[in-house]
Order: sequence, then structure tokens, then C-alpha cells
Amino acid sequence: MQRAAFASKNSLVTLLVSVLACVFLYFALVGSLFVALAVIGIGLALIVLGEYRGKAEAIHTAFGEHRSLGITVLIIFVLTLPFLLKGNNYLLHIVVMGGIYSVVALGLNFQMGSTGMVNFATAAFFGTGAYTSALLVTKFNISPWLGTVSGLVLAAVLGLLFGIPALKTRGYYLSLVTMALQVIFTLMIINTSWLGGPNGVPGIPAYSLAGFSLKTSVVLFGIKLPYQANYYYLVFGILGLAVLVAARLYNSHVGLAWNAIEQDEIVAVTQGINQTKIKLLAFALGAAFAGLAGALYGHYTSFIGVENFDFSISLIFICMVLLGGMDNVLGVVLGAMLLTIVDEKLRDFADYRMLMYSLILIIILLARSQGLLPKRIRKYGKLRDSKIEPISNG
Repeated sequence: MQRAAFASKNSLVTLLVSVLACVFLYFALVGSLFVALAVIGIGLALIVLGEYRGKAEAIHTAFGEHRSLGITVLIIFVLTLPFLLKGNNYLLHIVVMGGIYSVVALGLNFQMGSTGMVNFATAAFFGTGAYTSALLVTKFNISPWLGTVSGLVLAAVLGLLFGIPALKTRGYYLSLVTMALQVIFTLMIINTSWLGGPNGVPGIPAYSLAGFSLKTSVVLFGIKLPYQANYYYLVFGILGLAVLVAARLYNSHVGLAWNAIEQDEIVAVTQGINQTKIKLLAFALGAAFAGLAGALYGHYTSFIGVENFDFSISLIFICMVLLGGMDNVLGVVLGAMLLTIVDEKLRDFADYRMLMYSLILIIILLARSQGLLPKRIRKYGKLRDSKIEPISNG
């Protein structure tokens, strides 16, 4: 009887927290910049207060026991959001961009959060996927879907090839090498006319399914939705798969090896971990995620230019991982969504946009240096078939 009451309480906690998170995100999206910042501030205060009073661990336990309930609430929110926004093209665009950036941030988290490798060239891999798909489709008239797969593969190969010499360095030197790659990528795009040069690549075709273009408005349940809704469902479907892959990797032996290297490379090697192989895997997977997101971005916006993939974009991706919480899958997605919303709402300040963006980020990180949802100490379940099963941190 007592166990049933405890389970019921945990399910209620999971439901309330999930609904509250969805409500906070909704008001941050539809409200003004002040409202968005207030939502972030209130959410941050609730998280800190929960940890101070020792409730954070109880909430985490409740989610671990009733994860399916929390996921169900989130899926319902994702499916109904376009209808809640009443066909607002601009707000749907912000959410689509947040979903695309979330995929990139998840890939960067493999390197920066799990393995401790700070990569300043994420925008280069992001651009590789975008330019590969865009050029194959516009110049060789292949399917956008095939172009997207090609962008993913080429970005992963570039990450692998770049990782081989780059991983001979470590720490600050590795970061400097990734900066050099980002600069090389930017200069190559600007000075290569075949790649569009400074003028970019216009007229990138949209995706289509069974002859239906995703750039066409659709009517669902008697409500006319703009074409952004089509890309919204596509992007968040892919984001859901990316989150699933990232969570599975975290709970695998690969995730444990990444964390071991992040803690102490020498000790990890003495425990039999192939450091080079594991690091290359993090680079290749992170680049693949970025390449996939880049291809989605190109076919969604119909235009790509070098300014969409420069060094400042790499810095924004790093900020998303830092704000959300390194090595925390849900935290990274949360950080990407919130920073995308705040960044878009700062466009009204024109030349002062990046200054205010930086100040907001500094204040938040000073108040919460470990991120909104920081990494948690791993816990392990019972031994089953002589294997230790790690329990996810969400």
C-alpha cells in the first residue's frame, strides 16, 4: 500500500514538472524578451531552490520511474504547439531553428560534454552538410533527401579525417587547431566561386514527400498551417531520434569511455580504453549530427551563405551546451531552445544584439556555472548477466 502511494506521488511529480516545463517554454516563445528572460530566471530559481532543499534528487528519481509519462507529455506538447501558435509563421520559424540547433548541440556534446574536447569548428561541420546537400541538389539535380544523407556522410568523414591529426594535441592546443579549421572553412567558402563565394547558394529546393512539397501550406483538423509546420514536424521527428541515439550512447560502454577520458586520459588508457578510437568516434558522430542539421537548414531556408557558418555561430553552439548543462542530453536541448528564442527576440536591438546576448549569457552562467541541468553522478542498477547497467541522467 505504501509503495503504491509512493509510486502515485512520483507519477504526479513527473506529470506536474513536465507540464510546468512545457508551459514555461511556451510563454518564453510567445512572450516578449522580458517575459522570456523572466521565464528563464524563474526556472533557474526553481532549479536552485529544489537542489537547496534536496528535492532535485527526488524529482530525478520520479522521472526515472515514470519516464514514459514525462515523454508522453512532451510529445503531446510538440504535436499541438503549431495549433497553439495559431499559424504564427515567425514563432514557428523560431522553434524550427531551435530544433535544428538542438541537433547540432547534441553532436557537440559528445565532444565537449562527454569527452572534454572543446571544438570551435562545429559551424564548419554544420556548413559542410549544408553546402554538400545544396550543391548536389542545385548543380546535379539529385533528390534533397539523398543530398541530406550525403551531407551527413561527408561531414562525418571530414570529422574523422580532421580528428586524426587534431587529436595528437590536447587541451588548449586542440581548441586552437579547431579554430584554425573554422577559419580555413570560412575562407575557402568566400574564395571559391563554385561554392557560391560571398554570395552564397540561393534557390535550394525544399523537401517533398510523394509529390507534396514541404513548402506548401497544409490544413489539419480544419486549421490551415503555414509551411513552417511541415518542417517543424520533420525537424522535431529527427530531433527525437537524435535524442534517443544520444541517450543510448550515454548509457553505453562508449559513453563510459568518453567520461573516463574526460576525467583522466592517462587512467583511461591504463584501463584498456583505446583513446584515439574513442575520441575519433566522438568527432565523427558530432560532425555527422552537425552535417545532418546543416542539410536540414539549407533545404528549410532555401539559401545558405558563409555568414551562417562562421566562427560566431560555433561560439553560439558552445554557449548552448554550456547553458543547458554539459553531458546532459535534455539539458543540451533545453539550452539550445532557450538561446535560440532569446537570440531571435534580441533582433529588435540591431547593433546591440550581440552585446546584450553576451551580457545575458554571462549573468546566467555566473549564477549557474554548471548549466541549467548539469551532469549527474552516474548510478548503476543491479547486475544482470554479469553486466553493469548504467541508469541515464536524462
